[in-house]
Amino acid sequence: MHIMKRLINIISAMTIFMTSLICCQANPTDDIRSLILSQKEDGYGKVMKDSIANIIMDAKQVTCHLLSQNPLDSLREDTVRNLPKGAETILQYLFFNKSNFTGNKTVYGQFTPWARYTFQAKKKRTVHLELDFGLSKWRLLNHDMKEICMQDMKECNGQMLHLVSLLFPKDKILNMLINNLNLKDNEKSSNPIQLPADNSNK
Repeated sequence: MHIMKRLINIISAMTIFMTSLICCQANPTDDIRSLILSQKEDGYGKVMKDSIANIIMDAKQVTCHLLSQNPLDSLREDTVRNLPKGAETILQYLFFNKSNFTGNKTVYGQFTPWARYTFQAKKKRTVHLELDFGLSKWRLLNHDMKEICMQDMKECNGQMLHLVSLLFPKDKILNMLINNLNLKDNEKSSNPIQLPADNSNK
């Protein structure tokens, strides 16, 4: 109960942040779906069909499966979570970010999903979204688990990771990934001070 209360509180805070962000990008009367549709041409429309995108936007239930577990946690049973409505909206907002549909660069390493979201809409329409935080990539699978498309997660990799970690706060591997991600971000943001060149001898 304590974990779920914490998750709901964080989702509420994120929802407030998202609402303010949306108001800056669209008319106050626009909702998340309108914002997503407005980015279709430059975003997801280049990669997937409307029928697939609609399943994600119209999902009645979204489930997250934790796929990569710490070997020490192999006996855990809490590896599946149904997303609260607020978390579903955040996930949709993050996934349809235009930066997630700019390409699929060749990288070293095999795609190994850490988490899988299953979107279930009416008439048993289902798609699966798998996330590889190590390669910063995502892929969509159809109902039969056949790949639809794969793309890079450029800007949203860390945010997607944090969302999964909120669903599974005790997972050691996810916490380790977040710590590594924070370390990299700190290294990128730190600008070492450089002394001016000494021209006194010239």
